[in-house]
Amino acid sequence: MNDRLADGRKLPEPYLESIRILESAYLAHNDPIRQSGFSGGPDRWRTERSPLLEALDGDGEFLDLGCANGFLLESVVGWARDSGLTVIPYGVDLNPLLIQEAIRRFPDAAHHFWVANAWRWLPPKRFRWIYAIWDLVPPEMIPTLARHLLVNALRDDGAVIFGAYGSKSDVIPPMDIVGVLKAGDLPISGESSGGELPSGGPVTKFAWINRRDWLRRP
Repeated sequence: MNDRLADGRKLPEPYLESIRILESAYLAHNDPIRQSGFSGGPDRWRTERSPLLEALDGDGEFLDLGCANGFLLESVVGWARDSGLTVIPYGVDLNPLLIQEAIRRFPDAAHHFWVANAWRWLPPKRFRWIYAIWDLVPPEMIPTLARHLLVNALRDDGAVIFGAYGSKSDVIPPMDIVGVLKAGDLPISGESSGGELPSGGPVTKFAWINRRDWLRRP
């Protein structure tokens, strides 16, 4: 993969620009949670993000696509440790100043972080887990991104995890990430959710595809 994925599409420039402007918006805050684009505080942060760990069934490398300041990675490493798992952090982000913040969190692993467009990026190695937030690419491109990661970036014992975030304060439910992946003819190996909207239903949803399940598909 050089400038394009196999289907020839590029991310629209306005979409890339909407990601670039997050850098200044996030770094306007000193709170690492707010630098991650979340304003709900530490308790909700854990409640609404930690269910993604249900996809982890052992030790290994964890790549966060769109890692921002690295705080989610730091959280995942800590939550995994609490469960007896060892997670090795890796991250990619389009914004160089956010990657600098991530490296400050993991100074001994500076070589684990890259400034890159995740849609166009060919990983230098394979990972046990890869996490991608739902708005990393336009919704119609999520299945293509998933297939690229399954083919080019995952270990055979790995999984790609997609997360969709709603808003508790605005009472907005998360995208149906399971439905989006299934519509792309991708097998769902597991799903989880976190938090609760005032109107009922979860604030966040997670779905993952194990590479072995994908290789077994008809």
